[in-house]
Amino acid sequence: MDFTFPVIVVAAVIFGLFVYYNGYSYIRHNPEVRENQIKVACVGDSITYGFAVSNWPQNNYPRQLQILMGDNYNVANFGVSGCSVGRKTDFPYLKTKEYLDSLKYKPDILVFMMGSNDSKSNNWTGRERFKEDYLNLLDSYVQEGTMKIYLCTVSKANFPKGRTSGMTNYGVQPKVIEEIVDIIKEVARERNYELIDINKLTADNRNFFGMDIVHLNKDGALALAEKVYEHIRTSEGE
Repeated sequence: MDFTFPVIVVAAVIFGLFVYYNGYSYIRHNPEVRENQIKVACVGDSITYGFAVSNWPQNNYPRQLQILMGDNYNVANFGVSGCSVGRKTDFPYLKTKEYLDSLKYKPDILVFMMGSNDSKSNNWTGRERFKEDYLNLLDSYVQEGTMKIYLCTVSKANFPKGRTSGMTNYGVQPKVIEEIVDIIKEVARERNYELIDINKLTADNRNFFGMDIVHLNKDGALALAEKVYEHIRTSEGE
């Protein structure tokens, strides 16, 4: 009897489960919105999506935020790995299905965390262009109606051991990340948006990162969720 086909099927299933549960599949199932729930849209890149987070269905940061916020809130994950703010970058968030879905979601609260991929040498075109694109993307949500906006600075860019200059893994440029963090803080001040400083949160916590030292592990995702939760609940007066 030839057992080749069953073995291949079993191997494929195991591989598929591994990919899904470790945040590599990009599949998401956002919870259905129930009546009177406050809708929270988590918009961002791979950090928001939860790329490489172990037990991804339970440990990605929007899911952990949902658990913290409770049943009165509906938290949806609209993160897209590799995406950028810039319209002329290699992967603009504006061109993704998740962007359109996040607009249709019509959130009451927007948690926005993006910019790391804009720091790559092939994407970065300067401070003024980044700020313009950042504001244009934000304004597309504001035009959908009144909502509370929380701007998150991007996480710290860590150098691999033995290096102190140049780029990190995935081509992220730490010096440009510092400039992007300043721009996000500037936008928050100018627009009177709530600022959540994730760069500061991760700066002295290398243990929050996975093996690639770029993406957060489950502990880092939890710390991010707890920080966002703290700001929302404080701002909402709960």
